[in-house]
Amino acid sequence: MQHRSLKLRKTFVLLPAAAAVALALAGCGGGGGGPSLGAASTSLSGAAIDAPIAGATITITSGAPLVDGGTSIGSITANSQGGFTISVNLPTGSVPIFANAVAPNSSAGTTLELSSYLGQSDALAAAGALTTSNLPDLDISPVSTAALAVFARTNGGNFNNLTPASYATTLATYRNDILAIAAAIKAVGDNLCTPATPVTSTTDLAATIAQNATLSATNTASTTLATAAATLGGNCATVLPALQTAILADDRFGPELDLGDLIEANVQAVLPGTYSLQSVIAETPVSQAINTQTTQSGSVPTVSTINPAEVFVDNVTVDASGNVTSTDNAVSGTLYGNLLRLQINDGTGTYQLRAKVGSLPTALSSGQQAYNVQGGGVNTGNEALTMFSADLVPTSAGTPAQPQWDAYWSNGTMYQQMGSEDSGVRGCLSGSLPVRFDLSAMFARNNMSDDSFSALAECVAPTVGSNTSWTMSPASGMSFEEYNGSALTTGYGATLTQTGQSGGAVVWNAGSSPTPSYVMQADNVTLTPPSGATPISGSAYYVLGSRSVVVSPLAGASNPGSAILNIQGRFLSQLSESSRNSSDGEQSMSQGDH
Repeated sequence: MQHRSLKLRKTFVLLPAAAAVALALAGCGGGGGGPSLGAASTSLSGAAIDAPIAGATITITSGAPLVDGGTSIGSITANSQGGFTISVNLPTGSVPIFANAVAPNSSAGTTLELSSYLGQSDALAAAGALTTSNLPDLDISPVSTAALAVFARTNGGNFNNLTPASYATTLATYRNDILAIAAAIKAVGDNLCTPATPVTSTTDLAATIAQNATLSATNTASTTLATAAATLGGNCATVLPALQTAILADDRFGPELDLGDLIEANVQAVLPGTYSLQSVIAETPVSQAINTQTTQSGSVPTVSTINPAEVFVDNVTVDASGNVTSTDNAVSGTLYGNLLRLQINDGTGTYQLRAKVGSLPTALSSGQQAYNVQGGGVNTGNEALTMFSADLVPTSAGTPAQPQWDAYWSNGTMYQQMGSEDSGVRGCLSGSLPVRFDLSAMFARNNMSDDSFSALAECVAPTVGSNTSWTMSPASGMSFEEYNGSALTTGYGATLTQTGQSGGAVVWNAGSSPTPSYVMQADNVTLTPPSGATPISGSAYYVLGSRSVVVSPLAGASNPGSAILNIQGRFLSQLSESSRNSSDGEQSMSQGDH
């Protein structure tokens, strides 16, 4: 089934929308083949949310999204709160199933269209009934729409090969591309931007950007953000950073960027037991209102008082029903499949969080199974959207399994694989891992023609004489394919430096509590962005296995909120969906994206 042609017509106004459809993605099964209707009836319950879309048309399709010629197998109109429940007869076999949302009352000639992948028909039918309360859900949102646009671009417009495994790979490989496209959709949806070139719908906007951009791949860096800025035109480049932050730190959008969802009823991603929750909580300057209001006034709502990022550690218990508790009552939550809902009270505030759980390679945790948690939420006091990264580390007699920070280098096959996929970073010496950080979620790009404007190229190596410390030094440059297709090799203006270190070196150390910690911290650092934007001085944090670094201003400083530096590629994060539920089991240390 081929992707529709890209036709650019009238501009449109998008109301923020997503349908939280109960779903989960099976860890196995292949696509392909035409549907044969008549399988057992399956009930789907969810809501068109992110400001409820009263009267939204929800359509379930097989084979492809609705706008790509998928076969409709059921449709219903959402209620006044955007809620719906629909029973559908799924096709037999392993056929990809999609949920689609169309908002009513669009302006003449414009269409609000969003789509989401639910999983394979046989696995969905086996579950019988899916609701947002008992299984992980995947919202019909800008993120899911962007992910499907990228999948279509990288698979010749054909959805026959879409499976839970290929979807999860798309999320991992093209995470920053998906984030940029989702931000562009949201920019129009929040009435912050109008596309420079008229397009027919939100799905066409996503497809246009995905088709025209250079996506992330081996030895090349993405131009997706630049393409999005050019497609939107005007001053939209100045709002895209805040919108990317709003997605990364949101409790619904953020988890959609990582891993897939599990369809196996009554099976949770984390083994019951006692764990040390070792986390970084990082408030952003963006208010939760940006993702909850129906429309925006033309500016991004922000928070005036923001707390510095913090390392939060507590001992928790995960029981067989997925309940998460701590003896001091600071942490409580519920785990469904690999979707974790948490409430954390750190003594100064209460955070409502939602995150995905993935299995860390056991080589990083002394042979024991630890789990990485990535997502977002909100400080209920000041309404600041908050980034959340954590590891759940198994404990014995109250002592957590020790991290193996040097496993990236001591495991030769892992190093070789990672060294071949360098995200455009150039000039790292032997023994160093090339890592590209994406600053686009924090700093405006001013319509630069390539995404290198918002990049920071570094070389990471173990600190001499230590297995719990890293030293990071600037790379000599980056090699990119520009928006116009030409290539260049050069250095860029963004820097990360540390007081007392020469040559731009930054020394990261594992914390001392607990000993040793799964959180690396570098103090007295300064992140200096390009183009004269205000530097941020404070501390930087990295949770073992996560996909981003946080740079947070010092307490008492003029606090613009924590900067989120996305890591391009999976150099430091090689998570499997679940060591228990993935058909392939845990990913090997040498497995990469491509």
